[in-house]
Amino acid sequence: MTGEIWIAVVACIGALGSAAFTAAASRRTARVTEAVETSKVDAAAFDRARAIYESALQTLEEQSLKLRERMGELNQQLAHEQDASAEMRQQIRDLRAQVDLLEETVADLRLQLSKADIRPETEVGEVEAP
Repeated sequence: MTGEIWIAVVACIGALGSAAFTAAASRRTARVTEAVETSKVDAAAFDRARAIYESALQTLEEQSLKLRERMGELNQQLAHEQDASAEMRQQIRDLRAQVDLLEETVADLRLQLSKADIRPETEVGEVEAP
Protein backbone atom coordinates (compact mmCIF):
# COMPACT_ATOMS: atom_id res chain seq x y z
CA MET A 1 0.00 0.00 0.00
CA THR A 2 2.81 2.33 0.38
CA GLY A 3 3.22 2.30 -3.37
CA GLU A 4 -0.38 3.17 -3.84
CA ILE A 5 -0.12 5.94 -1.25
CA TRP A 6 2.91 7.29 -3.03
CA ILE A 7 1.05 7.22 -6.30
CA ALA A 8 -1.93 8.96 -4.70
CA VAL A 9 0.35 11.60 -3.11
CA VAL A 10 2.12 12.19 -6.43
CA ALA A 11 -1.26 12.36 -8.17
CA CYS A 12 -2.48 14.89 -5.56
CA ILE A 13 0.69 16.95 -5.92
CA GLY A 14 0.27 16.85 -9.69
CA ALA A 15 -3.37 17.86 -9.38
CA LEU A 16 -2.47 20.70 -6.96
CA GLY A 17 0.32 21.87 -9.29
CA SER A 18 -2.03 21.72 -12.23
CA ALA A 19 -4.67 23.65 -10.25
CA ALA A 20 -2.09 26.28 -9.23
CA PHE A 21 -0.87 26.59 -12.82
CA THR A 22 -4.47 26.86 -14.03
CA ALA A 23 -5.26 29.51 -11.40
CA ALA A 24 -2.17 31.55 -12.33
CA ALA A 25 -3.01 31.26 -16.02
CA SER A 26 -6.58 32.28 -15.27
CA ARG A 27 -5.37 35.36 -13.34
CA ARG A 28 -3.04 36.31 -16.20
CA THR A 29 -5.86 35.83 -18.67
CA ALA A 30 -8.16 37.97 -16.49
CA ARG A 31 -5.53 40.75 -16.34
CA VAL A 32 -5.03 40.60 -20.11
CA THR A 33 -8.79 40.59 -20.67
CA GLU A 34 -9.17 43.55 -18.30
CA ALA A 35 -6.40 45.40 -20.13
CA VAL A 36 -8.09 44.66 -23.47
CA GLU A 37 -11.46 45.84 -22.14
CA THR A 38 -9.85 48.99 -20.71
CA SER A 39 -8.19 49.54 -24.04
CA LYS A 40 -11.56 49.14 -25.78
CA VAL A 41 -13.15 51.62 -23.36
CA ASP A 42 -10.25 54.04 -23.88
CA ALA A 43 -10.56 53.61 -27.66
CA ALA A 44 -14.30 54.27 -27.50
CA ALA A 45 -13.73 57.36 -25.33
CA PHE A 46 -11.06 58.53 -27.75
CA ASP A 47 -13.44 58.05 -30.68
CA ARG A 48 -16.17 60.03 -28.89
CA ALA A 49 -13.73 62.80 -27.99
CA ARG A 50 -12.44 62.87 -31.55
CA ALA A 51 -15.98 63.13 -32.94
CA ILE A 52 -16.75 66.00 -30.53
CA TYR A 53 -13.50 67.76 -31.42
CA GLU A 54 -14.08 67.38 -35.16
CA SER A 55 -17.63 68.66 -34.81
CA ALA A 56 -16.45 71.67 -32.80
CA LEU A 57 -13.69 72.32 -35.32
CA GLN A 58 -16.14 72.19 -38.21
CA THR A 59 -18.48 74.58 -36.39
CA LEU A 60 -15.61 77.00 -35.77
CA GLU A 61 -14.53 76.80 -39.40
CA GLU A 62 -18.09 77.58 -40.53
CA GLN A 63 -18.29 80.53 -38.14
CA SER A 64 -14.90 81.75 -39.32
CA LEU A 65 -16.07 81.60 -42.94
CA LYS A 66 -19.26 83.52 -42.08
CA LEU A 67 -17.21 86.13 -40.22
CA ARG A 68 -14.86 86.53 -43.19
CA GLU A 69 -17.83 86.97 -45.53
CA ARG A 70 -19.42 89.52 -43.17
CA MET A 71 -16.11 91.36 -42.85
CA GLY A 72 -15.90 91.57 -46.65
CA GLU A 73 -19.41 93.01 -46.79
CA LEU A 74 -18.59 95.53 -44.07
CA ASN A 75 -15.39 96.53 -45.87
CA GLN A 76 -17.39 97.19 -49.03
CA GLN A 77 -19.95 99.18 -47.07
CA LEU A 78 -17.18 101.15 -45.36
CA ALA A 79 -15.57 101.97 -48.71
CA HIS A 80 -18.95 103.15 -50.03
CA GLU A 81 -19.53 105.29 -46.92
CA GLN A 82 -16.04 106.77 -47.18
CA ASP A 83 -16.66 107.67 -50.82
CA ALA A 84 -19.99 109.28 -49.93
CA SER A 85 -18.35 111.16 -47.06
CA ALA A 86 -15.60 112.45 -49.35
CA GLU A 87 -18.23 113.64 -51.86
CA MET A 88 -20.18 115.44 -49.13
CA ARG A 89 -17.03 117.10 -47.77
CA GLN A 90 -16.27 118.34 -51.28
CA GLN A 91 -19.82 119.66 -51.64
CA ILE A 92 -19.43 121.48 -48.30
CA ARG A 93 -16.16 123.05 -49.47
CA ASP A 94 -17.84 124.09 -52.74
CA LEU A 95 -20.82 125.59 -50.90
CA ARG A 96 -18.54 127.46 -48.49
CA ALA A 97 -16.65 128.88 -51.46
CA GLN A 98 -19.95 129.98 -53.02
CA VAL A 99 -21.06 131.60 -49.75
CA ASP A 100 -17.72 133.42 -49.49
CA LEU A 101 -18.07 134.59 -53.09
CA LEU A 102 -21.64 135.76 -52.48
CA GLU A 103 -20.59 137.62 -49.33
CA GLU A 104 -17.83 139.36 -51.30
CA THR A 105 -20.36 140.24 -54.02
CA VAL A 106 -22.79 141.65 -51.45
CA ALA A 107 -19.98 143.65 -49.85
CA ASP A 108 -18.93 144.98 -53.29
CA LEU A 109 -22.52 145.93 -54.14
CA ARG A 110 -22.94 147.74 -50.81
CA LEU A 111 -19.71 149.59 -51.43
CA GLN A 112 -20.90 150.62 -54.90
CA LEU A 113 -24.24 151.77 -53.46
CA SER A 114 -22.44 153.69 -50.78
CA LYS A 115 -20.14 155.41 -53.30
CA ALA A 116 -23.15 156.33 -55.41
CA ASP A 117 -24.88 157.76 -52.30
CA ILE A 118 -27.73 155.34 -52.72
CA ARG A 119 -29.17 153.96 -49.55
CA PRO A 120 -31.30 150.88 -49.87
CA GLU A 121 -34.66 151.27 -48.29
CA THR A 122 -34.33 147.88 -46.62
CA GLU A 123 -31.45 145.52 -46.34
CA VAL A 124 -31.77 141.87 -46.98
CA GLY A 125 -33.28 140.21 -43.96
CA GLU A 126 -34.54 143.44 -42.41
CA VAL A 127 -38.13 144.44 -42.21
CA GLU A 128 -39.14 148.02 -43.15
CA ALA A 129 -40.41 150.00 -40.16
CA PRO A 130 -44.03 151.32 -40.51
